[in-house]
Amino acid sequence: MSTPFIQYTLLFECHADYFECHEVLEEAWQDGGRKDLGYAALIQYAVAHYHARRGNTAGAKKSIAALQQKLTLAAADLEALGIDSAMFVRDLERWPLSETLPLNEQTRQCVERLKPTFEPTTLKFDELVHKHLYRDRTPVVTERLRALEARKKARR
Repeated sequence: MSTPFIQYTLLFECHADYFECHEVLEEAWQDGGRKDLGYAALIQYAVAHYHARRGNTAGAKKSIAALQQKLTLAAADLEALGIDSAMFVRDLERWPLSETLPLNEQTRQCVERLKPTFEPTTLKFDELVHKHLYRDRTPVVTERLRALEARKKARR
């Protein structure tokens, strides 16, 4: 099991810090050359949760619809991480979204053992809901623009 995935899972289930979930996997996904489609799917899942909690139902459902289209391609990577992909497909059809991840039994046991050792969040609910307003995302935005330019050059 990958450490960024376990960090994502603990942030997701213990803190409901969907913004930070996105950040943790975004960094790992970028570092891995954007190849792990499981990470990409889980990033989008965290984004959907973040939108939903902020009351942006349309944005959340749009993220889920896009994720559902990618799920077949991401299934093997999700399974390798410890996600039960069949359960994930079912969870994506439900509203409201599930507050737990569809982990396979082995991964669930590992996460449950770690939960008591995971530091509680010090953030207030409002800080979690609007976390994007409190963070300097300049490095992330800069990296995305650099990657976009690199892809454009590669196409020429």
